[in-house]
Amino acid sequence: MRAARRIEEQGGLVVVDFHGCDSHGVSAVYQAFALLCAREKVRGALLKAGDQDADAHCALRDTLVTVARVAGIPLRFKLALVTSSAPIERAYRAMQRELCSLGCDARVFRAASEARQWLCGADLVPAPQNETPRVLAQSGRG
Repeated sequence: MRAARRIEEQGGLVVVDFHGCDSHGVSAVYQAFALLCAREKVRGALLKAGDQDADAHCALRDTLVTVARVAGIPLRFKLALVTSSAPIERAYRAMQRELCSLGCDARVFRAASEARQWLCGADLVPAPQNETPRVLAQSGRG
């Protein structure tokens, strides 16, 4: 599954990177991420938008709402949304309130370093250098 390769564990966080993804790929990655949230104990996630059409990122809200409401799973984790453009920032901010109402502590950032800092609760937590990222969403796991 191609979408699964974009979801990794880095330093105890789920990191989703959309760079180089087309709009259809964004939807597939969000579906894989939502399945991971339903199957695993996600405590913190860092989502890094690429240069896609902002409307493609509405799939995040749709898939997480489905998981939370239909499957009855509360979203009890921190979600850092890193924007790459003003339109994507507006889309993320528009869905932020709804995600928070589902139990997800969602915040929007312009830089991944700020997002990682908030997620980890430290002054500044650099991305792990010596740790090999572990792909989380694979066939059979999401």
